[in-house]
Amino acid sequence: MTNTLEFTHGKWHGLARRVIAAASLLALPALTQAVEPEKTCRLDVNVAPDVQIQNCSFLIQSTSQSAALAGFYLIRGRAFNALQDYAHAMADFNEAVRLDPKSVMALTLRGDLFVERRDYDQAIKDFEQAIELDPNSVAAFADRGLAWAGKNEISQAITDYSKAIKLNPNLPVAFNNRGLAHVARGETSPAVADFSEAIRLEPRYASAYNNRANAHMALGHYDLAIADFDATLKLQPTSVAALASRCWAHTLAGQLRQALADCTQVLQQRPDDVAALNFRGLTYLKSNQPDKAIADFDAVLHLNPKVTDSLYGRGLALIKKRDLDRGHADTARAKAIDPDVARRFDRYDIH
Repeated sequence: MTNTLEFTHGKWHGLARRVIAAASLLALPALTQAVEPEKTCRLDVNVAPDVQIQNCSFLIQSTSQSAALAGFYLIRGRAFNALQDYAHAMADFNEAVRLDPKSVMALTLRGDLFVERRDYDQAIKDFEQAIELDPNSVAAFADRGLAWAGKNEISQAITDYSKAIKLNPNLPVAFNNRGLAHVARGETSPAVADFSEAIRLEPRYASAYNNRANAHMALGHYDLAIADFDATLKLQPTSVAALASRCWAHTLAGQLRQALADCTQVLQQRPDDVAALNFRGLTYLKSNQPDKAIADFDAVLHLNPKVTDSLYGRGLALIKKRDLDRGHADTARAKAIDPDVARRFDRYDIH
């Protein structure tokens, strides 16, 4: 589990598993006699998850001290999570909480797993308990924001992200997530400000560049969007989504040659990428190449008959070819599905 929630405009990133400094929340009592595995079954060391699981398992079998056991279960749970073994991760976090009900870290990490399972109410209960135990827990506030966002309680999500930021104003993840919450509420300019702060704090934060690019797109700032997609692709050269989005930004900026190059590159890697096919079809239509546009729209509609941009775009392309009956039939069907589609094409400047 990657501790991210996918939303339309980007990714909500959890904080607890990123904050290694939070190891101070968990003080592991020393065993009566030190053993080698204790050197790796810790929050503050960087070892392979399978090694950590093996060594933590040894320690779990070797001690009966409840406080120490709680810590070992928590650390092993994090290692299981890193290997995407979510069932064992949850079992270990449950055991850590049972052994130490006041472990803020265990409650917060278990809350993160509940968020990713879309069990938002249970996640909120864990985060609230963590906050009651530690009112200054940055991770609990930040990650409770994820749960509120998952429930579409965006105002409460923004409140929690803001509390986390007030406690620690140097957290790029919290700014990124608050920016996404602003986007969800249609507050694009505050979103751009938050993404910009995330980037200032972490200049190699690819997701924040990508999210800011999408916000610039919504504002019609296509050149700024292209610059941010460029930055995203420099940091993540294999990001097909960013490449497809840059294709569309180039189209809306009137840079049709660059747009076609980007979308074609995406389709060389993923021939059935609906977004790239749709964007390239729209670009061909804007370039007055109706036959190529129709071919791409046909491919989209074969994969998903309800993509209204492709349906409406195919109708316009057919009309350009004087196939009026089929063209008007397509545009009428598209408007029946999505009454806003014609206004959207006006914004695209595609007629």
